Amino acid sequence: MKRPDLKIIVPTLLLTALGMLIIYSTGGRHYLIRQLLFLPVALAGMFAAYAIPQRVFHDMAGLLYGVILLLLVLVLFFGKGIGSKRWFMLGPVAFQPSEFAKLATVLLLARSLASCRNPLFTWKTLFVPSIICLVPAILVITEPDLSAALVLAVILASMLYWAGFRPLHILLLFTPLISFAAGFSLYTWIPFFVFLGIIMLIRTNLFRTLLALLVGSLFGLLSPISFSLLKVYQRARIKNFLAPWLDPHGVGWNAIQSRIAIGSGRLTGKGFLSGTQTRLGFLPNRHTDFAFSCVGEEFGFIGSILLVGLFALIIHRFLIAARFSRDSFSSLVGIGCAAILSYQVFINIGMLLGLIPITGVPLPFISYGGSSLVLNYIIVGLILNFATKPQ
Repeated sequence: MKRPDLKIIVPTLLLTALGMLIIYSTGGRHYLIRQLLFLPVALAGMFAAYAIPQRVFHDMAGLLYGVILLLLVLVLFFGKGIGSKRWFMLGPVAFQPSEFAKLATVLLLARSLASCRNPLFTWKTLFVPSIICLVPAILVITEPDLSAALVLAVILASMLYWAGFRPLHILLLFTPLISFAAGFSLYTWIPFFVFLGIIMLIRTNLFRTLLALLVGSLFGLLSPISFSLLKVYQRARIKNFLAPWLDPHGVGWNAIQSRIAIGSGRLTGKGFLSGTQTRLGFLPNRHTDFAFSCVGEEFGFIGSILLVGLFALIIHRFLIAARFSRDSFSSLVGIGCAAILSYQVFINIGMLLGLIPITGVPLPFISYGGSSLVLNYIIVGLILNFATKPQ
């Protein structure tokens, strides 16, 4: 048995320490103490995931998935939240089932794909993996929590590719979803269709090309219709992304203030506890979704790059663990966990830089949130388990 990978453990602990500093700077002692109370639970989860035999995760994946689905259903009736039902309130503790739905989906999807000996593009081979991701995605969207549902699509695409499915087939599977998302703007919809048409003509025949474009067109046309069905805050986020400066004191406030905070830090930052945008309350939710803005303001470009570098190192080691795993199940779990972490980092930092719409995705190990912290430590323990122990 190999020694645990210090290139995963050390960056994880460094990010957690930085996260505690950021939470104290942005939320004060109250949120810091609450986060520190979750840390022993997270560490216990990591050690448990490391100690449990790998066969148990394989055999119990279906049961864990079923329990999470039950919790996702129950939270719709008994959950709490502002404008949504995402959390169970257990006294002073909030538990978010959608966070753990990611890992449960990865485990069951890995077991399903590992048993697929012939990864050909047929509806039969894709039906079960698609349903495994679709069911929790629908429940999470109902809460509503669109950003948590999208990570399930990223997980499915990543694990299908790692299992041996061709990229073109994965693109076809996700064409309706991509077309629907791109349909909110002609500037994204038209380039996607040109790209899809060229790829299809090169790799397949004219009939399949026209069929793919027709299906994509139908879903793209649903975007303007569905826009009116979105909740007010969801429509505001899309408008904010397209033109935040049109309402700088309204829907564009968060996006503008986050960029001001990051830019004002310049090269070395203003110093710990010296960020004006965050300390003076110009930036809402600064201890949760906007924690990276505080990093940029107080520790500057250098601190931000070091933080991104630590994430890159962890993700790289996840991929190495997946690459050299001795069985398909462990390898697929590694890719799924890497997809979860990569998605959260890219979406959180991307939204604060104006690359994507503002959405409620926490930055792993940095943002305040007990469910997120526990989940990410369990993922680390799982990867350490699969990377160090014989299969």
